[in-house]
Amino acid sequence: MDQPNFHPLLRKQLSKYLPESIAENEHFQNFIRVVNESYRNFERDKELFEHSSQLNEKEYASINAKLTKEINERRLSVEKLMEAIRSLEMQDEFINKSLDSNNLLALVDVLQVQIEHRKKVEAELRKSKEIAELATHAKSEFLSMMSHEIRTPLNAIVGLTYLMQQEEVSHNMAENLRILQFSTDNLHVLINDILDFSKIEAGKVDLEKVPFDVKQLVSNIKKANQVKAEEKGNKIKLMIDDDVPQVLMGDILRLGQIISNLVSNAVKFTRNGSITIELSLQSKTETKVTLDFSVTDTGIGIPKNKQQLIFDRFTQANSQTTREFGGTGLGLVITKKLLELYGSEIQIESEVGKGSRFYFTLELDLGADQRVRVDESSTYHLNEFTLKGLRILLVEDYPMNVKVARKFLERWNIEVDLAENGKIALEMYEPQKYDLILMDIQMPVMDGYTATEKIRELDIKIPIIALTASATLSNQDLAFQIGMSDYVTKPFNPKELFQKIAKHSGR
Repeated sequence: MDQPNFHPLLRKQLSKYLPESIAENEHFQNFIRVVNESYRNFERDKELFEHSSQLNEKEYASINAKLTKEINERRLSVEKLMEAIRSLEMQDEFINKSLDSNNLLALVDVLQVQIEHRKKVEAELRKSKEIAELATHAKSEFLSMMSHEIRTPLNAIVGLTYLMQQEEVSHNMAENLRILQFSTDNLHVLINDILDFSKIEAGKVDLEKVPFDVKQLVSNIKKANQVKAEEKGNKIKLMIDDDVPQVLMGDILRLGQIISNLVSNAVKFTRNGSITIELSLQSKTETKVTLDFSVTDTGIGIPKNKQQLIFDRFTQANSQTTREFGGTGLGLVITKKLLELYGSEIQIESEVGKGSRFYFTLELDLGADQRVRVDESSTYHLNEFTLKGLRILLVEDYPMNVKVARKFLERWNIEVDLAENGKIALEMYEPQKYDLILMDIQMPVMDGYTATEKIRELDIKIPIIALTASATLSNQDLAFQIGMSDYVTKPFNPKELFQKIAKHSGR
């Protein structure tokens, strides 16, 4: 028999149990071949079954893993959904009754209720926003009007003070004019901050960095407050450390405003007493200096529980304070904000009936040279022939401002024509007749915005400079949008006005 072709198990069995006499029988050999084929078929079926079983197990494991993952993801999603719902602004009793991880319909109902609630809240917020915007707009309009009404007469005071300083006067008169000029400069800065809340609250106050004489600054503040102090029977003492450097770098107007606020407050709340201004050196390096400033008075004092309230807007320690001493309660707020720009903080020590001490520390750069910023009006001399021969149309309705502006322009040898409102300016305008137009904004009949727009339809090149008492940021933006070339705020600095006329007229 051809056993090598048999199934191994069958071949083994034949070798062990089959006698040779039977093995040679032809019929038996056919039988064995059939059995062998059955062995082999069984082996193939067994292998196929085992392979199929393995495939089914893998497929089952894969499907089971996917199903387990989906169940876990669903559970996590439901948990997060329930957590989110619990965090919503809804009644706890309603949430606890409605939340069931196995009841998705109930969860959807809860969300629907919340969506409706959210829509209601958003509608209320939109309404509140509209009301706030209207209030903000009304405030801006009010501030713009107040800015115009206050700056208009102040412009005449500043302008005439400057002109008088250019004339030959006695030494005492020159000293008085210098103090007056210094006081109007600080008043100008204060008005800017009070009337332009958008500028203060948005932090858009930029600090200059110019050389100045800090000792002279403090001395000027003392002199500016001397008369008011004497009226109330007070004495102002000034104590300056000899080691304090003469020339520093900083914003003289802002620093002056800070100290002026503190000194004027001390004078206001003190009667028959004393105010002491101290300036001392804390430390010094090759490039920087740290100074301690303090203003101490023997006035009414501030209760301990009210000392932080005075730094809140429009707030004073006692409601009777405003009636007795006056003021808006805004000065210390401005002081605090300006010191924050310098990275410093206002401090206070006070006792009722014994007085108060306000103090702060500033780090400033040392001045590189002796080119100190002082009163520009007494040292800056304009070249009166730079603008000679220019023809300017002055559009202004306030008589005192017309007189002040004419004095400056004629002093600079400029030919001036006057238009009392925008309508008259439009009638007087002719191409190439004027080199430049100075345009007020708030005027009767036709305002400066409208007049500028109409002139721009005829001439896009002629320089138009807004010379206005409206100093809010929105007014400045609008001035440039409608085509004005530049912007000068009243009360104007003569040097600034001169330079802008020279710039835009090509001189």
